[in-house]
Amino acid sequence: MQYLEESEKILVGKSLQVLDTDLSLLASEAAIDIDNLLSNRAKDFKAMRDLAERLRNSLEISAGGLIQSLMDPPTLTVLGEAVAHAVGKPYIEKIEDLLVDAFKISDELSSEDPMKDPEALNRARNFCMGLSMAVVAYRKSIRDLRQMRPFRKTL
Repeated sequence: MQYLEESEKILVGKSLQVLDTDLSLLASEAAIDIDNLLSNRAKDFKAMRDLAERLRNSLEISAGGLIQSLMDPPTLTVLGEAVAHAVGKPYIEKIEDLLVDAFKISDELSSEDPMKDPEALNRARNFCMGLSMAVVAYRKSIRDLRQMRPFRKTL
């Protein structure tokens, strides 16, 4: 069996996909983990780490240090809403700025000592809450677009 190169390993993990059924729950759990951490309660980082890994698997850093997206447009749109919620802006103007902010948030979520910067932790919590809300809103809007079947029997 041939082992994967380090650059190929990045693409093997699960990435951020807006239609993943568990993304909203994962983002909510990460926000709860961060809230518990800020309140000096339980210190469970699993959801934070999982979300950070998905976010990192969705971003690629080129040789020149430029961050590029590996996400589909709906996922990028939802990510933009979540990052805007985290940084306190109504929207992010450039995709490059969005990707830089998303990379910073992934660093904050995967930090070995997240309590060293409570402000960054608050920003990461706001991102997680914004992501959860944006994913739910997107999934609801997709369901609303489905055409009703007029001849379908209802029980």
